[in-house]
Amino acid sequence: MMRITTLLAWGIGAVALLGATPVFAQVDSVRASTLPGRQVAEKAYNAGLASFTARNYPAALTSFNQALAAKPDFAAAYANRAATRLALKEYSAAVADYDQALKLEPSTYAAYFGRGQAREAAGQAPEAEADYSEALKANPAYAPAWYNRGVLRFEHGEYQAAHDDFSGAVKADSTYAYAYHDRASASLRLGNYAAAVPDYSRALALQPTLLPALLNRAAAERRTGQLTEALRDYDAYLTQKTDNALAFSNRGNARFDNKDYAGAVADFTRAITLDAKYAYAWNNRAAAELKLEQYAKANADATEAIRLNAKYAEAYLNRGHAREMLRQADEACQDWRQAAALGLAVGNSYAAAAGCAGQAAEQ
Repeated sequence: MMRITTLLAWGIGAVALLGATPVFAQVDSVRASTLPGRQVAEKAYNAGLASFTARNYPAALTSFNQALAAKPDFAAAYANRAATRLALKEYSAAVADYDQALKLEPSTYAAYFGRGQAREAAGQAPEAEADYSEALKANPAYAPAWYNRGVLRFEHGEYQAAHDDFSGAVKADSTYAYAYHDRASASLRLGNYAAAVPDYSRALALQPTLLPALLNRAAAERRTGQLTEALRDYDAYLTQKTDNALAFSNRGNARFDNKDYAGAVADFTRAITLDAKYAYAWNNRAAAELKLEQYAKANADATEAIRLNAKYAEAYLNRGHAREMLRQADEACQDWRQAAALGLAVGNSYAAAAGCAGQAAEQ
């Protein structure tokens, strides 16, 4: 009779950018030589790597500039100056340096990956995806490229493609906790809740501090009817994060499913305390209050949800039920028809069953 709305927490577990890293760990194309230019380039290049490792990016940039001044065809110096500029958020300059590195060394997968990172940071998602794909052509076992391309595809709603990319990442690196987490999130988006649970578990086994995996596993467990497990995970998460309105709301959903309506009200109340504009929590508390036969409270909460979101069909449905029990028949009929007009067809069914006069709402 009452309608509770679910909002899951199945977002991506980590930011797409993994952070700039040197493309080459040691001097590659420069060798010790009696030629002064090469000696200068080698010394400056190695100093740049040391500064980069120490996260002294301005000093690293100066050293790579010196290396390139001494040896203008030094591909590794271009690539690592690009990585330095990426760390400094100089994205256009980083792309230009990666371009130059790839002209000199066209098969360097890490340079394609780095250019993809720079382009992604600059908001050039299609170009970034193309670069990650080039990196994978050059090195199909490069897990970060699988992962970053998967993140881009997830963010664009390509959940099956994202799932496949995260699978590529864990195949390349079986210890990649974020890839397990985000493959589980893709499974959630695809409606495959049972597959999500073990992937979230694997992510937590690899990285126990990955709290989003705990919260998202609870959402998946709830969807598969594992309410005891879901409540356990919500409890564990909320022990560590006491300021997350979404987590309280979702635990409230699980308690509602478990017929613990008083517990659900308490959780929705906590969510509202943390975020007074959280329309879902207002509506869901109304649904729990209907179960507890607290009709006046349910009416007030559904009304607040509607004030916050005038197109909230479930809130109109719940307010209709509350008003019916408060003997406000005309108002209940109006709410059910509004719910139907907003796409919730069951509103017409309730209006017809209650004998509401007039035509059913068109959809």
